[in-house]
Amino acid sequence: MMSDVGSSIEVLLIVEADIATTQLTEQLLSECSCLGIRYKKVYLTELDQHVFSESALPLFVRTADPVAISWMQSLKRSNIPYFYYIDDNFWLIDGDTALAKYYQHPIIRRSLKFAVEKANVVITNSVALREFILPKNRNTVLLPAFFDFSLLPTGDVKTVSEYRIGFAGSASREADLEVLKDVIPYFLAQRDDVVFEFVGCLPKWLEQGPRVRFFGHMNSYADYIAFQVQRGWKIGLAPLDNKTSNRYKTNNKYREYSAFRCAGIYTDSESYVDSVVDGKTGLLIKNNTAACWIAAIERYLDDEKFRTSIAERAYSDVYQKFDIVAVAAQWAELFQQGARELSNSKTLPVRSSFWGGISRKLTHYWLLVEISMYEGGWRLTFSRAFRKLLRHFSQREKR
Repeated sequence: MMSDVGSSIEVLLIVEADIATTQLTEQLLSECSCLGIRYKKVYLTELDQHVFSESALPLFVRTADPVAISWMQSLKRSNIPYFYYIDDNFWLIDGDTALAKYYQHPIIRRSLKFAVEKANVVITNSVALREFILPKNRNTVLLPAFFDFSLLPTGDVKTVSEYRIGFAGSASREADLEVLKDVIPYFLAQRDDVVFEFVGCLPKWLEQGPRVRFFGHMNSYADYIAFQVQRGWKIGLAPLDNKTSNRYKTNNKYREYSAFRCAGIYTDSESYVDSVVDGKTGLLIKNNTAACWIAAIERYLDDEKFRTSIAERAYSDVYQKFDIVAVAAQWAELFQQGARELSNSKTLPVRSSFWGGISRKLTHYWLLVEISMYEGGWRLTFSRAFRKLLRHFSQREKR
């Protein structure tokens, strides 16, 4: 299928939707273009046998849909290697959020098991997650996550008189914010200039007001970065509760806060202990109590020179270790290895019968209905179906 590995290498990026993870993966693949890597993105619902007829290395991004599994099975029959990228421990996600219920579903669990175990290479960004997956697939590699500094706005951030402290995350992070239940009211009462801002998640116990602001989820990661920078946060909060799944997360908050020159406060966990140097590039909370969080915030509030030095050192550290240019070279090397494996394989064309295609579509849509009913009944089911239709027509207009 690929006669000359020295030439341009093609990656077929297979995604379910344009979530933050897939957008970040696209950024990385775009950066790899100067290293001889080309990519084409295709949505799972658009896959057909002709897509795989191209000389491309398939890269599935955190999908556990049975439709994806049927294509993975076809690839295995055709002796075509595929890579699988996963950035969270979906086996250990608990609770009753939509995300947790999705990955708790028996069908999804079986699909996830196949996707990981049969992949030629599994890619992770977390040491702990790699160690967890290694017994399932010995070809699990650790590649660094990144930050794309080219996304940062070039203009100056508007100076404001208020002191902004913020948190950004998905709605599933509400449990992590529980430790701040007594922290935020304390500072609202003690400091008139302090404002708390939340992006994507506002805990139920906290009401919006002039000094407590909420901004909704943003579909575009680039828009989110531009928005974050313009908010001019002085302090960024990164609490994690003691859920087992939290120890497998990446240091995402450290990379983002540092790139914004925002001094961060982080729970002392596997996610941050290997990247944040306490008192140098951030503050680590060893005892995850309200008193410890209050003390850390006060340390920044009372010593602006210290806070600024933390922010500047963290920026330099992240730029040196996690800039997308340096990270892309490591990913490109792995894709080159995959291309050699693909080139040396005696591959067969991927076959898909008409009835096989119909079966895949029916399986996919039936699963969506079943999982939506499992998570939230008819109301959630109809809501998701409507959004899916809108997304479908939007994608057709773009094409």
